[in-house]
Amino acid sequence: MATIKDVAELAGVSIATVSCTLSGKKNVSHSTRVKVKAAIEKLNYIPNESARRLKNHTSRDIGVLLTSIDDLYHSEIFKGITSVIQKNQYFAIIGFSNNQPMVETEIIEDFISRNFAGIILISCLSNDTSYIRKLLSYTIPIVFVERQPRIGNINFVGISNRRTIIFLVEELEKKHYRRILLFCGNPEISGESDCADAFREICAAEKIMGRICYTNMTKEDAFRVALTELYHTPNPDALIATSGNIVYGIMEAARVLGISLKDSPVIAFSEETWMDTRYLPQVLHTSRPAFNLGAGAASLLLRNIDGTSEKPEKLILDDNILKSGLGIPKYRRTGRDAGPGKVPELRLLILDSPFATDPMEILARKFRNDCGISLIFKTAGQDRLLERIIEDAQSNDPGNDVYMFDIPWLNYLVQNRILDDLTSLLTADRWFFNSIIPETLKNSRYRDRYYSVPFTAGAQLLFYRSDLFEDPILSKDYYTIYKTKLRPPRTWPEFNAAARFFTRRFNQSSPVEFGASCAGTIPNELCPEIYSRIWGFGGRCFTGNGLPQFNTENCCLAFNNLLDLQHYTPEPILSTGNLDVVRDFYTGKTAMIITYTEYAAKIMDAINGDIFGKLGFSFIPGRCPISIGWNLGINALSRNKDRAWQFFKWLYRKDVSYYLTILNGQSSSIHSFENNELLKLYPWMQIALDNYKYARKRDSGNKKNAIIIPWYKTEEVIYHYTKLMFEGEDVVSCLKAIDTELTDLMTVYGHFRGNN
Repeated sequence: MATIKDVAELAGVSIATVSCTLSGKKNVSHSTRVKVKAAIEKLNYIPNESARRLKNHTSRDIGVLLTSIDDLYHSEIFKGITSVIQKNQYFAIIGFSNNQPMVETEIIEDFISRNFAGIILISCLSNDTSYIRKLLSYTIPIVFVERQPRIGNINFVGISNRRTIIFLVEELEKKHYRRILLFCGNPEISGESDCADAFREICAAEKIMGRICYTNMTKEDAFRVALTELYHTPNPDALIATSGNIVYGIMEAARVLGISLKDSPVIAFSEETWMDTRYLPQVLHTSRPAFNLGAGAASLLLRNIDGTSEKPEKLILDDNILKSGLGIPKYRRTGRDAGPGKVPELRLLILDSPFATDPMEILARKFRNDCGISLIFKTAGQDRLLERIIEDAQSNDPGNDVYMFDIPWLNYLVQNRILDDLTSLLTADRWFFNSIIPETLKNSRYRDRYYSVPFTAGAQLLFYRSDLFEDPILSKDYYTIYKTKLRPPRTWPEFNAAARFFTRRFNQSSPVEFGASCAGTIPNELCPEIYSRIWGFGGRCFTGNGLPQFNTENCCLAFNNLLDLQHYTPEPILSTGNLDVVRDFYTGKTAMIITYTEYAAKIMDAINGDIFGKLGFSFIPGRCPISIGWNLGINALSRNKDRAWQFFKWLYRKDVSYYLTILNGQSSSIHSFENNELLKLYPWMQIALDNYKYARKRDSGNKKNAIIIPWYKTEEVIYHYTKLMFEGEDVVSCLKAIDTELTDLMTVYGHFRGNN
């Protein structure tokens, strides 16, 4: 193991300087700190606190790192560990990573620095071979449990999930179950990939219609996945879940959808116990010897500590159901769920989008069960939705009671008398009113009257690769070039500087190919990027009198900043959409993006993400994000306004707001931001709540008491001339043209009548 002397020699400084850098007791220059940290990283050096306190001390502490405090299976493993080590006069110090790689590395480094005798861990980084090799380079015995690293020469204790899956599917096939769903975790984890591979093989061999549903192994994500799956396949013959957390999510999803699984066996991988009453009803449980697993891991570790084990060992246990059986009932189908029946209806015209349509349609079944009202949906794309709303509202017999609309459309819809005034209903129900985040409710107001409620809301956030921004070697290189600290950018010039630094075309040592992505295929994608830059540079789009004000020095800086960014993006900005931006980031192609909370859940998804556990998030540069979101309003001519209002109140119920957050990764309800489980699952939510305070609405330059200019007409002008800038036209000339054309547009709408 490297020593402090080795670090000092590699960094070219004294041992005292290394010590001061680590302790922070004396000031050390930035350049020296960078050199010391780079040497520490290269040598895998971890300061040994115990050695500093007491030389020649042999620790009796053993570090135990598990992934979740909520998993009963892990508690049984821990019981097995402590039963062995306490008999041998050792002590267990436990930590939980919550499946977050950065948390795991911090805890492991703490264990090593405190000179622990050994470590037992269930790693969330078992598929990261460089990390595993780094762990093995330390002279400390380590036993891996349950998740087997893809590297040789390790101590490992696990359970044969492969044999368990084959046994379960064969038993189900014998009882004539043919349509089987397997819910499992990230296939990058060895135990989960064993389950998935075995399931595919046995289903093919037995000609069974098997389907695999991947989750990140939290009950919230399992709930989200199961909601979608059971909505489309409400009557599977049988379900298998590879953890207790997953089965909790499945059962909650079935309850929300009103689906009875009484004829569909749900089988959960579980720990051996005599107490069946602790389990969910209707669930069959396997009998994994979790206690023996922990005891085996502890015994193997002790053999490594005392030197009686000369080479790495592997211990693979079988689930006890292979010997005892499971008692799967015979296949029967006595009671399929009843059809819709004749119930009152509420008709909605909503956005055709995964974050809007999917949650609405899935939760419609729960609304029908709770309130006895059936939701009937019509959808339209973002480019057609406003037109469809206007057509419907102006027809002799409107077909829809509720409209979903983008918040910039509110003024136009109100002035054209399409939306019903909800002020008295909202303000009369204080519980309902106070459950809505105040900043999002402002987007439902026109001239001090409320005409809608938020369905989804958000503002731009900066997402970045924390592992890159915190890398000491990259920090050193960045300081050499820019003479400033590498950090999440706080200004737009800093954003472009970081984007250039992380673009391999300009920096061959960049770990990623490009610095950033930026969406701009349509005005609705590009204009928010423009506005946030204008505001960040201290500019304005319109004067206090509503006149366009684009031809200014600040606006010129903003547009040049956007034009410069295109040198650091994978594709031209005008051909990149919001989903492309997110995909570039979560697949590891870019170092940072500006996007919205509605896409954050997808970024965090462990199945999709090459960057899982490496995510940082912050306010956007300049702290001037644009406020975005989709609202729900009632058609002023609807004959079902009472039903619509009942639906709105139902959406803001505490339980429903939780479900919407899990499905979308966001909510306009304050309830979701007060739930500790959701804040842990979606850590960006806290900063998103603060972000609402800085968010600004789109400004179309409408003068008070004048005819509202449709929001899209203003942005079409801005987009047109920005496109010309990207094609090489002079920026100042284009900004002058924007001012001229917007002034002409306002004149057409009568904004200057009587002012000449």
